[in-house]
Amino acid sequence: MCGIVGYKGSRNCLPILLNGLKKLEYRGYDSAGIAFLSNNKIHRTRRVGKVKELENALNDKKSSSKSKGLGIAHTRWATHGEPLQKNAHPHSDQSNKICLVHNGIIENHEPIKKFLKSKKIKFNSDTDTEVLVQLISYFYSNVKLDFEQSVRAALQRVDGAYAIAVLNVDFPDMMIAARKGSPLVLGLKDNEFFIASDISPIIKYTQNIIYLNDSEMAVINENSYEIKSVDKDVILPKKVEKIDYK
Repeated sequence: MCGIVGYKGSRNCLPILLNGLKKLEYRGYDSAGIAFLSNNKIHRTRRVGKVKELENALNDKKSSSKSKGLGIAHTRWATHGEPLQKNAHPHSDQSNKICLVHNGIIENHEPIKKFLKSKKIKFNSDTDTEVLVQLISYFYSNVKLDFEQSVRAALQRVDGAYAIAVLNVDFPDMMIAARKGSPLVLGLKDNEFFIASDISPIIKYTQNIIYLNDSEMAVINENSYEIKSVDKDVILPKKVEKIDYK
């Protein structure tokens, strides 16, 4: 069990994300991390231990001067991979363009990882979660699907449970969240959007809350959102090599 939180809006995201992690720390306290987009880059900070360790690191880095209104965060209870900084979320792909937080277990991560390694994709952690973000990146960078299609194509190929929130440097106004078997809620207030594992991190900001159903994804873009099905067909180019996911 882990806790995730995300924010998109006009405010500095760091205080909102840190407050959210403190509310979710009961879901995991092995490590914590935050990533936000600014100046066409992902700025990521992760620390082993409780959220306070992460907060101290962010204060030391003076990240608040750089942070903007789009970010994701995670507090971890270790399942795959020891409680080390390299295994802390958020995880990014090898190009550092796509960043993801995840609560759940990807049961078929080993065959997917084997396939991705055959494509010269390098891994930096021992987690099943990194397999998911690298698979999204594979569909985005190698197969040339768009961001939303890449997330959907990857989720259709994983077995297990997930609640995720994903960012992409190429889409600085977009956040995608999805769930299957792990809880996830979407909070709305004017032109602000909140993602969390439960309502505790966001109830102080809004009472307009949507509980996502299994196999639903929320695509938040600029000042609007859509709830869509993860299971919608994604047509892949014929040249794409099939992956043995089992």
